[in-house]
Amino acid sequence: MTRTERLRKIKEILCEKGNASFRYLAGVLESSEATVRRDASFMISSGDYPFVKRALGGIILLNHKMGLEFMFDLKLNMNNELKMAIARKAAECVEDGDSIIVDSGTTCLYAARELHVRTALRALVTDVKIAEELGRYSSIETIIAGGVVRPGYFTIGGEIALEVMEKFNVEKTLLSADAIDVGRGITNASLFEAAVKRKAIACARKTILLADSTKFGQVAMYRVADLDAVQVIITNKDLDPGIAESITKKGVELILV
Repeated sequence: MTRTERLRKIKEILCEKGNASFRYLAGVLESSEATVRRDASFMISSGDYPFVKRALGGIILLNHKMGLEFMFDLKLNMNNELKMAIARKAAECVEDGDSIIVDSGTTCLYAARELHVRTALRALVTDVKIAEELGRYSSIETIIAGGVVRPGYFTIGGEIALEVMEKFNVEKTLLSADAIDVGRGITNASLFEAAVKRKAIACARKTILLADSTKFGQVAMYRVADLDAVQVIITNKDLDPGIAESITKKGVELILV
């Protein structure tokens, strides 16, 4: 594939998805990551693609109108300290012997990395990366929901995943979200993931939502649930005080880290 062909394909992917990691592009273009990085540098320096910007681990389209949802490799490098603090507190909410669902996303991945201190856990997961992480520990029985894997995001969804989840009742769900608004509830940029998140809430006696403060006051396209469908929200101390007050008025426990 020539550079011109690769640049055309990269542009098509950016127009469709709004962003792409170098790893994802290398797989699609059947090129090395080094080649893709050079192509990205050329796009940006040429001036022919004014809305393309480099990000850590990939590139993004600045004027994308669909509600930008970053691929896994890009999200992993965003707000790391906040995510790790939230993850540590989430792990404290899980007890030895619990049955849990661990949702997809990088914050939930960080939480999974903290769960190795627990014993006799049983975890149903809807994310390939999280299944890989929990599968390292003999103290955790990891069950992966069968289904379709979303390229570049590593989340699992589709009818098969929903059918598998239907068979489970768990004590707790660790849930992630793309956007959270007091009035419009929990929303997601991907229809593919929204149904899985709704099922994860329905399967649990208690749902713990993990989200950094940048997710609040935002609304994505696909509705997941009302805010009071979850029992606990863990976020960082930068959360707007007005939003915090509105959340607690709904009877949801709010934990700031």
